[in-house]
Amino acid sequence: MTTHDEAAGIPPAPKGNSDDNQADGTDALSQRGAIALAKRLQRFWHEQGYPAARFWAEPIEERFAKVGTYELHRVACNLKNGLPPRYRE
Repeated sequence: MTTHDEAAGIPPAPKGNSDDNQADGTDALSQRGAIALAKRLQRFWHEQGYPAARFWAEPIEERFAKVGTYELHRVACNLKNGLPPRYRE
């Protein structure tokens, strides 16, 4: 039986104890987790033949009362309409 991610061609998360591993339940909202997710996404797009794809972690400036005092981070990228920019040689 295949999952929705497998049917869509999304590779499963790697297993192991690396810093860029989201399979172990690392919080992707922390700075470390967001950086690890950004590395994983960038590696995926580069392996698909899109070397111009870039991903990075940045802090979320907005703070709400329910969030608390800890910092939240998000992954930003240069994708346009879901695709990386064309790479010009």
